[in-house]
Amino acid sequence: MIIKAEKIVLNTTIISGSIEFDDNGIITAVNKGSTNNGLILVPGFVDTHTHGIAGRDFSISAEDVIEDYVKHGVTTYIPTAVSLSREGLRKFCSQMASSKSNVFNLEGPYISASKRGAHALSNLRKPDIREVVECMKLSKNKLAVITVAPEIAMEVIPELIKMGIIVSIGHTDADFPVSELAYLSGATRTTHIFNAMRTFHHRDPGVIIASLLYSNFIEVIPDFFHVDQQIIKYLIQNHWRRLVAITDSISATDLGDGEYSLGDEKVFVKGGKAKLKDGTIAGSTLTMDKAFRNVLELTDLLTTSSIVSYNPAKSINLNDRGELGIGKRADLVVLDSHYTLKEVYAEGKLLFQH
Repeated sequence: MIIKAEKIVLNTTIISGSIEFDDNGIITAVNKGSTNNGLILVPGFVDTHTHGIAGRDFSISAEDVIEDYVKHGVTTYIPTAVSLSREGLRKFCSQMASSKSNVFNLEGPYISASKRGAHALSNLRKPDIREVVECMKLSKNKLAVITVAPEIAMEVIPELIKMGIIVSIGHTDADFPVSELAYLSGATRTTHIFNAMRTFHHRDPGVIIASLLYSNFIEVIPDFFHVDQQIIKYLIQNHWRRLVAITDSISATDLGDGEYSLGDEKVFVKGGKAKLKDGTIAGSTLTMDKAFRNVLELTDLLTTSSIVSYNPAKSINLNDRGELGIGKRADLVVLDSHYTLKEVYAEGKLLFQH
């Protein structure tokens, strides 16, 4: 199949022309040529940190819901569980074994009680490698990323890495020396920077500055609520090659205001903002197409594509997607000149059309 577009966003440049892909959903050609159809072709969005959408909470049920994601331009999503009880975690890992998702993300339970955010306090615990090994077995080795607080989990970071798990630092009150050591010990990712972590101060740089200095990839929630727009602008201008846009979306996404669940916690959504009863922020109702447009307000199209597609894919070693090039998966988003979604292809299959 051939798709023509006035702008085709490649990894390092934007061209006019066409993309060809075969019946196996693999891109076979990228052709330059004058095309004035007003369409923009970008790589499918990759959401590496999402707890649910449209009434589905992955922490409760790890069902496949790609149809709810593709209408927002997402061609790869990584189911993410909040901190669960031991039995809840076993159930989640078992469900992931039969999921179409090849990898998943654990946000907790080895995190700081004081920076737990919307995670149930009763589900937090000290790191237990045996529990992680069991989860890997139950899920058929699909565990890709785990968030830990280094002040309680430093000793297990090397062991997690040996198991092939990406260690992300988050939900932490760690100071700079502890955070620095965590990254130097092999942690390569930061969970939603600025949120649920020690506040930055010029005499107490903490985990925020450590992440900016050492983390290979840095998550950010670009809804302009979790993190101020000007802070995100700074991150883009100075760290865009490492920046990973995430939604941190919960089951309330696409459903409007009301009462919902996030793991074992009740969440109340008002005006699109998700909070616990005590006012603690509890995930988001952000979608990746909105994240794309928000980032685009602050930078150019090429950089935006990197932040919502290329960087997220690279951050979890999904090297077959996140960019448009020969040999890559035909995960494509077709936009009009106003950046409204027109079509979404995943592995060459048309899954959404507006």
